[in-house]
Amino acid sequence: MDDVIVVGAGPAGNNTALGLAKLGHSVTVIDWRQNIGDKPCTGIVGQECLSKFPIDPSLVYRRASSANVVSPEDLSVQLDAKSPQASIVDRVAYVASFADRAQAAGARYLLGQRVLQIVPDDDGVSVSTEDSTFRSRSVVLAAGFGSPLVRQLGLGSVPDHVSGVQAMVATDNIEDVEVYLGQNVAPGFFSWVAPTLPGRALVGLLTRRKAPAHLAKFLQQLRHAGRITEVLKEPECWGIPLRPLKRTYRDRVLVVGDAAGQVKPTTGGGIFYSLLASEIVVEVLGQSLTSNDLSAASLSEYQTEWKNLLSYELEAGYSARRLFEFLTDHQISTLIRQATTNGLHEQLINSSESSFDWHSQVIGKIMCNPAVSGVLRLVNPLLAKFAPTSDVPLALAAAIPSYVDPLGQRAH
Repeated sequence: MDDVIVVGAGPAGNNTALGLAKLGHSVTVIDWRQNIGDKPCTGIVGQECLSKFPIDPSLVYRRASSANVVSPEDLSVQLDAKSPQASIVDRVAYVASFADRAQAAGARYLLGQRVLQIVPDDDGVSVSTEDSTFRSRSVVLAAGFGSPLVRQLGLGSVPDHVSGVQAMVATDNIEDVEVYLGQNVAPGFFSWVAPTLPGRALVGLLTRRKAPAHLAKFLQQLRHAGRITEVLKEPECWGIPLRPLKRTYRDRVLVVGDAAGQVKPTTGGGIFYSLLASEIVVEVLGQSLTSNDLSAASLSEYQTEWKNLLSYELEAGYSARRLFEFLTDHQISTLIRQATTNGLHEQLINSSESSFDWHSQVIGKIMCNPAVSGVLRLVNPLLAKFAPTSDVPLALAAAIPSYVDPLGQRAH
């Protein structure tokens, strides 16, 4: 019997396996993919993440210190930081590097096997695939967003999510990351062009409905404008959680990463938060394995700790996300124009408090800016009155549902 079975070989699963194997626990990782880390992702990772979880320099396509944001009314704003804020990396190889180190530490990997059922009992956990049943003292579920295993274990489901879609394209004149806003390209969210290798870029978007159709239209616009020349890899779709599970533990089981909804609601990025949460899994589960107390009461410390670290950021990001979905194209353009006129964008990008991975400080500064407050007053007086408060995200979280339904549509 293993000490731990980790279901899923993504960032959270591999780093969990690495940490627990280094502590001397017997670990088996099971994943339905043959190619570890092969999942649609833009691969834009903040410098703080790469500092804490280093990457081989050969896996970095480019370091990004600037980005171009295009408003719905075609106002283009260049954001230039004094130093690189993020790197565009080979996501597959980066994630696989954690698995390589986990295996070197003693973890066993079973690939190409889909887990169908997880059944905890008094003596351990049975994990069944199409071919076999394995036993372990505990399970870490890191199977990604939408895994039916979460509901099967009685832990419910992520309460809100969005669809992502992305294609690889050929281009010869794009150097900076480009972000496009507006109903015409990605209703309620944004689209992107992220250059990787020379002459290559990833083009994608987030939206709630009809993501492939919106991407097809966006690709056509880019081709017509001469920004891209051809599609090299057909679009792939995936789901991205916007809110975390209410409960991420039970007897002998912990849930981590996208499966737990530990993702930035503002951008949909999940690598850094998944890695941070997996470290907490290692700490809590490692202690519980040593003490042989794998009860829900013992494992609940995991949820307490990851929420202490991430909960405010997730709530702040989700509040800002809901507000953004409520804005019209004209209001978005007006906000960007005001921010440019008043130099807010330069203050934000070069502020010591600004971070690629921690967005609550930036959200607070935006909401407290007088120019932004004036635009919000035009959107809705109730929203505007929260702008000067010190706890903006939490106040907005309480206010916005009165105007936007759970799917992010405008209420009538």
